[in-house]
Amino acid sequence: MWRRLTLLLVALQLGGCAYIAAVSGHLEQQVDAWVAQQDYGEALAALSYVKPTDPDYKHLMAKRAAIETMARRYARHTVGEADQLARQGNWSRALHEYDVAQSRLPQSGTLRRGRAQLEQRQQAQLIELDLNLLVARGEGLQRQLPIYADIARTNPRDSEAQRELGTVRKQAKDIATELVQRGRAALAHGALTTARRTLPLALRLMPNADTRQANQELLRRLAPSGTQTARDDNTKELLRSYRQALHNKDLVEAQRLLSLLELQPSAPSQLSALRSDLNDRIADAVHRYVDRGVALYGHGRYEDALAEWHKAQELDPENDVVNSHIARAERVLEKLQSLKEKQGADTTP
Repeated sequence: MWRRLTLLLVALQLGGCAYIAAVSGHLEQQVDAWVAQQDYGEALAALSYVKPTDPDYKHLMAKRAAIETMARRYARHTVGEADQLARQGNWSRALHEYDVAQSRLPQSGTLRRGRAQLEQRQQAQLIELDLNLLVARGEGLQRQLPIYADIARTNPRDSEAQRELGTVRKQAKDIATELVQRGRAALAHGALTTARRTLPLALRLMPNADTRQANQELLRRLAPSGTQTARDDNTKELLRSYRQALHNKDLVEAQRLLSLLELQPSAPSQLSALRSDLNDRIADAVHRYVDRGVALYGHGRYEDALAEWHKAQELDPENDVVNSHIARAERVLEKLQSLKEKQGADTTP
């Protein structure tokens, strides 16, 4: 008994079912059964153990050649079928096709290469979908930001509105940062379509030095488009809109328009002076908003103070002093709200 068990264990180590079938005396019947189930790998493995001294060697080798042909045809069919399924968007079934086929033909180079190509396509599509999602979120925030800002300005004593504005601005900054990273990576790989989708949107969300520089890199890579007259007309229109925004004292809009002017191939000669003048105006406005906020905060008018500091943040989102004031005021308002809720709970009968 122990001898038979030892022989069985050796057989399993040598090749499992295929080896056992090869030495059992019922090889051809078992091979035919595997072929009927499309288990070509098992059938070929069993036939590989047949020795030239076997009386049926020539017959079995002819069968082996026929099975190899069937296996190659099966592998090519699987690759084509999986490819078609993937094109239809049925990735689950496409991958399942490979799972089944590779369990039957684990040594197939055709299946291995086909699956690698399919997974590369899958990964590329996932990257594209992730980019679509990022751009959609950025475009949504671009539309939402002015609305949140208007709500906060219209109702400056609503601490919740001020907090929501701060949250949306932080989200816009984070997405703009990621868009710049994606855009610069696209430029490095020559993917100008992706760069054009990401970098201008980043500039619209967060017009700062980094987004302006990234867009200037994009413009240098793009061939000039349109006639010189058309480019000049576009620059003149932007300049007119910029001066109108200054006249209306809308520094946020003026900042956006000047960022676009700086990206024009036909930028106005006075651009440097315009930037210096706008920076001075913004610095003065931020200083006024900060001082007003500090005065209001000192009188316990925390919501009004927060509203002033949010105006400053809209002009200079990366100003550490402004952001510190906002964070402090939000902590105070949260504590006051918690105390109010606690007192309300204590007085409830």
